[in-house]
Amino acid sequence: MLEERFNWWECNRSPVNACSIYITYLPELKDQPTYYSQKRANHWSRESHDALYKGVHSQVIQEAIKRVEDTFNRFIKGDFKKQRSGKPRFKSVKRYRTFCLPQLKADCLTVSPNPHKRKNGKARRDIAQINLPKIGQVKVIYHRPIPEGFTIKTGLVSHKADGWYVTLLLEDKTIPSLTPPEIQANEENSLGLDVGLEKFWTASDGTVETIQQHYRKSEDKLAKLQNRKDKKPHKSASRRQLAKKISKHHQKLQRKRKQFHYESANQLVSRDEQVFFVEDIKSANLSRKNKPKQDANGKYLPNGQSAKSGLNKSINDASWGQFLSILIYKAAKAGKLVVKVKPHNTSQVCSCCDLLVQKDLSIRVHECLCGLILDRDWNAAINIKRVGLGIFPTIKRPKRSLLTTTKEAHTIPV
Repeated sequence: MLEERFNWWECNRSPVNACSIYITYLPELKDQPTYYSQKRANHWSRESHDALYKGVHSQVIQEAIKRVEDTFNRFIKGDFKKQRSGKPRFKSVKRYRTFCLPQLKADCLTVSPNPHKRKNGKARRDIAQINLPKIGQVKVIYHRPIPEGFTIKTGLVSHKADGWYVTLLLEDKTIPSLTPPEIQANEENSLGLDVGLEKFWTASDGTVETIQQHYRKSEDKLAKLQNRKDKKPHKSASRRQLAKKISKHHQKLQRKRKQFHYESANQLVSRDEQVFFVEDIKSANLSRKNKPKQDANGKYLPNGQSAKSGLNKSINDASWGQFLSILIYKAAKAGKLVVKVKPHNTSQVCSCCDLLVQKDLSIRVHECLCGLILDRDWNAAINIKRVGLGIFPTIKRPKRSLLTTTKEAHTIPV
């Protein structure tokens, strides 16, 4: 499927006036492979390779064709923001960890009480089985009951570090869509939030959430496991065991981080404020690599990437984007509103007198000529709230050289 699209792309991507006629020939133009054309051709492929496909459900293969089409379109056309992805790669069997079953039967899940009891007399977990097409009955851990009135529509089977998971998509037409409410923000019912790396977030009223740094605390342990794995022979059983151990450790850190984000979001939503103003930031842009520097001879110069790599780890470990997504969902569910605002100059402007006080990241205390001495993040949180309320002053951002220079002007003797 992917090879067919690559062949079409190689034959049709060059215009006639840019084709190298002396090196290559101009092939006959072909129609672009689509999802429907490849799905029709899949029927012939299943008949000719029956031994390979007889154990795979037809809709699973169709879902794989849909994935190929979406990935290839993002490569040649881009997504809805016109941002193109990298060239698609062929996936081996080991790297294909998820498949979708789009049409599960409503009665595919059966649950029965466990007749056996624990040693302390308590009842054991219910026995649950799910009927997957072409696979049959599979025992599952039924840890979350399906609410009444919901119908099973789609199943997603995924292989993670600690086992196999089945995610069920349910449908209930009586539930309305979750839309954010319309709330008029004012000084009393709103709260500004400034996220950071020393403190996870600081509120405009001075409340602080301590940052956890799950990955940074386990970095040494992961490095030791990785070194042990690198010393093992390639494709050996001991190497696979260590790789699985590292994957489980990363999964544990991911779940800890997500649990912390949910607890922090619930803490904010349980407050009396109705509107939360947060920074409209993109963590991916903040954690980019520095651009390489070269001299006149083409030799690479130090660009500060070694120091920036540690900052990138901390930014990715904090995972502000995931936290803000959870906060938006939780607030909408509670009938509250989260508004993203532009954070320009919120840490540089005094929240008391609107004076621009330039400072770099190493200065953590805001000191102004008006006498205000405040924590830098607290001052930024107050300004974020003021931006959301529309009372923040419009200040032209100074040049970067004025912000970064630390030397005073002086004369050089000749």
